[in-house]
Amino acid sequence: MKTIQLTLPVVLAAAAASTALAQTPVPSFKATVLTGEVVTEQKLLGQPTVLIVTPSRDAAQETRQWVQALRKNIQPGKVRVRDVLALDLPFFISEQDALSRARQKIPDRYHDQTWLMNEGPLEEAFSIPASSEDAFVLVLDSQGQVVARAKGQPTQANLQQIQDAVRKLTG
Repeated sequence: MKTIQLTLPVVLAAAAASTALAQTPVPSFKATVLTGEVVTEQKLLGQPTVLIVTPSRDAAQETRQWVQALRKNIQPGKVRVRDVLALDLPFFISEQDALSRARQKIPDRYHDQTWLMNEGPLEEAFSIPASSEDAFVLVLDSQGQVVARAKGQPTQANLQQIQDAVRKLTG
C-alpha cells in the first residue's frame, strides 16, 4: 500500500505534464530545409509527424541513432519524419554558412527531411532546454498536437513509446 501511495502522485504528475504538453499547439516558426525551401509550422499539419529536435551539436549522435531506429521500425508512407536542427547561431555565422555546413555533414537523401531554424519557438513550446545535449523526439498528430515525447537515446522503452503513438495515429 505504501508503494501505491508514493507512486500515485508521481504518476498523476507525469500524466498532468503529458496532458499539458499535448495541449500545446505547434508554435509559429520558419525554418529552412537543407534543399533551400523555407517552411512554416503549416508543414507539420495534415499528417502525423515524428519530429526529431536536435538542440545542439552534442545531440547529433542521438539524432543519428533515432533516424536509424525509426527507419527500421516505422513505415515512412504513413507518417513523415523530420529532423529540426535548432541552432543558436553566433552573429558572425550566417544562416547560409550553417546550411552549407549541414549539407556537408548530412547525406543528400536526407536533405529534404532536415530543417534548420534558429533556437527558440519549438524549444519553448515543447519545453526543450536550449542547447540540450539530448535529442528530443515528438510524435505529432495531424493537427500538430503532441501525443508522445521521448528524450535522449532510442532505448527500447523510448522507441516502443514512439512506435505505439505512431501506430495509434496510423492504424
